[in-house]
Amino acid sequence: MIKVDNLNFSYENKKVVKDINFSITEGKSWAIIGPSGCGKTTLIYLLAGLLEPDQGMIKINDKIINNIREETGVILQNYGLFPWKTVHNNVALGLKVRNYQKGKIEKIVLKVLKRLGIDNFKDKYPAELSGGQNQRVAVARTLVLNPDLLLMDEPFSALDAITREEMQNLILKIHQENNLSYLIVTHNIDEAVFLGQKIAVMKEGEFIHQIDNPYFGDIKLREKEEFFQLCKKLRIMMSEDDLL
Repeated sequence: MIKVDNLNFSYENKKVVKDINFSITEGKSWAIIGPSGCGKTTLIYLLAGLLEPDQGMIKINDKIINNIREETGVILQNYGLFPWKTVHNNVALGLKVRNYQKGKIEKIVLKVLKRLGIDNFKDKYPAELSGGQNQRVAVARTLVLNPDLLLMDEPFSALDAITREEMQNLILKIHQENNLSYLIVTHNIDEAVFLGQKIAVMKEGEFIHQIDNPYFGDIKLREKEEFFQLCKKLRIMMSEDDLL
């Protein structure tokens, strides 16, 4: 699915992504955790084709990525919704840009809004919704395009703890139902353990640890001792490297 080889990127002569190598097979998930400013967001932008690497190569389905890829969905921390558009029109925007027929747009948008439980809000504006509802709209806007890869940059950091867990559960459900590959960057240990099949610890532009998560996919994982033990293991890794 994704193959990253020797990826490097600099801002104003400061290297912020350094010799990154990893691969994600189809239907798998990765969580990348690290402090603010470690290069996580830059890595997401590179994978999305929004930035061009200085060195190295990104391949998705054996095609080199050097611009925006239509089959890749991106969800950002600030939702990216247009405040002057209704929920329906925000979600439909990508389909309209791709010149879908009006009838088909209505069918696809309504189906996804119902799936995410926000069809009752289709005529409301972002300012009239809660943070969790707006995040569902952002997810819906991505899902209507039927992506095979989802990239998420701190998508739930502005939400309260309960809503955040609800959104994490939603992403896991979508992953399981659609066999959707995704990568999420976060500074939250619990989130990385719940949503990452593989977890990478990032520091100063580099992956300093990579661990497998054998408990991934269990919707009740947060209630189990294994969850707390893996969180503890990850916290120790990060503390040893002065990341917390």
